[in-house]
Amino acid sequence: MQDPVEMVQKRVSLEAVPLKEGSELSGFDLGRVPRDPGCYIMQDKREKVIYVGKAKDLRARLRSYLNASDTRYSVKFLMRRVQTIDFLVTTNEKEALLLENSLIKQYKPRYNVQLKDDKNYISLRLDPKGVFPRITVVRKHRRDGARYFGPYHSSKAVRLTLKQIQRIFPLRTCSDHVLHNRNRPCLYHQMKQCCAPCVDLVTKENYEALVQQVIYVLDGRTRELEQMMLQQIDAHATALEFEQAAVLRDRLYALRSMMERQRTVEVAGSLDRDVFGIFGEGRFTAIQILFYRGGKMLGGRSYFYERTEVPREELLSSFLLQYYSTAPVVPGEVLIPFALEEVDIMGEVLTEQREARVQVLCPQRGEKLALVDLANRNAERSFQEKRLKEKANVDVLEQMQKALQLTRLPHRIECFDISTMQGDKTVASMVVFEGGEAAKKRYRKYSMKTVDGQDDFASMREVLMRRYTRAIAEDDLPDFVLIDGGKGQLNVASAVFKDLGIEDLPRAGIAKARTKEEGRTAERFFVPGRMNPILLKQNGAVVKLMAQIRDEAHRFAITYHRKLRNKSTLSTTLTDIPGVGPKRARALLKTLGSIARIKESDVAAITGVPGFNEQLARAVVSHLQGG
Repeated sequence: MQDPVEMVQKRVSLEAVPLKEGSELSGFDLGRVPRDPGCYIMQDKREKVIYVGKAKDLRARLRSYLNASDTRYSVKFLMRRVQTIDFLVTTNEKEALLLENSLIKQYKPRYNVQLKDDKNYISLRLDPKGVFPRITVVRKHRRDGARYFGPYHSSKAVRLTLKQIQRIFPLRTCSDHVLHNRNRPCLYHQMKQCCAPCVDLVTKENYEALVQQVIYVLDGRTRELEQMMLQQIDAHATALEFEQAAVLRDRLYALRSMMERQRTVEVAGSLDRDVFGIFGEGRFTAIQILFYRGGKMLGGRSYFYERTEVPREELLSSFLLQYYSTAPVVPGEVLIPFALEEVDIMGEVLTEQREARVQVLCPQRGEKLALVDLANRNAERSFQEKRLKEKANVDVLEQMQKALQLTRLPHRIECFDISTMQGDKTVASMVVFEGGEAAKKRYRKYSMKTVDGQDDFASMREVLMRRYTRAIAEDDLPDFVLIDGGKGQLNVASAVFKDLGIEDLPRAGIAKARTKEEGRTAERFFVPGRMNPILLKQNGAVVKLMAQIRDEAHRFAITYHRKLRNKSTLSTTLTDIPGVGPKRARALLKTLGSIARIKESDVAAITGVPGFNEQLARAVVSHLQGG
């Protein structure tokens, strides 16, 4: 099925009527703008798109902008920066809504709300059609016919749920490879948390019944499950099958015990729903989502926006479409805190995406209004917590500025580390912290291009030269540079910055504390122009933050280094075999588990690996076993 956004773009591209009337908006001819639905694209004097909007009547909407009849401050602020306006005509409001979302993703306008989320949604996956299905924790949803449950607000919450289910419903936890290769039950079977399908201790029919019971629990249909289990207990008792009845009875008691704790947050009805709340002060806004599945709250997630210049109605409308274009699950009901002009169209779009009816509602009374009020209160709490955290981070950065005698507040810090093992696969990492928080999208990793062997100083010089040559060209210099190392590494950085003409860029080296016989040494900080290191309060906030940044750079570098080494090991061990490339090498490792297991395997075992015939299997055995 073709992406509906792509279809809209193709359809409207033929009807697009660009409108650029020179450099003065006063000459903008509104008579040429049709009274049709569509999207308008505002650009600044550099022809950079700064805002994208939608309207069911393009002429009326643009007239409100150009004639200053819209008195909102955000509109006046925006129009002072607009130089030209283009527009795209669509056949209906629904297409305009989809097109707006597509254009925002394409141009990333400064004054539009853009969904920024560096977290993956965590859910549970169960494929009822699989062989002895198991529950797995996943962060990506695929259209593979499996059932997905969630999203959960944290990995801790989802693993706790999985642990509780495993104690009551003994589904397997092992991988398919282990399932097909075990010859005796595992420890989980002895703990009565697995029914051991690997050695045929449970029939396929009984296992499928367990799977259906788990689906009932994850769907929130526990009352139906309780009634069904009571009927099964009576049926077993009538048939004098008391052992089977006792197993179901114990499972029912355990289920009731687990659900009794969860029903404290249960709401009326078993419908899946997302509840949205919003809170803002000035140009700062927080949006809160609460997830309800099967009438129970699974958790929530907060999103924050700074310097938003659009009204909250436009902000929420744009956010909803962007959020559900990537959300793992679209529920049957979406509750919002205030009415939106395009609420019915939003419902149609989400219904098509879910392939089942979705209602977008703005409740005015009753329990649903109470849920929205709860989401609004959570949005306010998240907002205040974030502001307090930001204030605390600024306080730490001000302390750092004072302690290291920096010329400006180190809002953006870039930290570098080198990782190598006896000069092999030398790599470097750059991590970035903004406002005291990790900005992972700005992280970079480097492989050495000009340095051979182990030379940390030369490696550091190459990395800094590459990074800041580009930063100067892109006008993207940080406020502060932190080097993992002592005075020698700092001197390398100072020489590089002098060569590049940015010797005034604040910098420091951090020498890691070491454990000696007389105790642990202090974290030491080296700055240019000072012979001795600066010693700060070791349990203070400044040292903790800088050590955190240094440790994150070290983690990022060593992870990349290990990846290259593992790739090299795979390449030299398996892909040297004629006929075995990276894809077949990965298939061998996935099926047999390790290179040691592959070496121990015979021709028949390797022939069973996807992509291998008998001839190639013999070649593998001959190469690895030296035969």
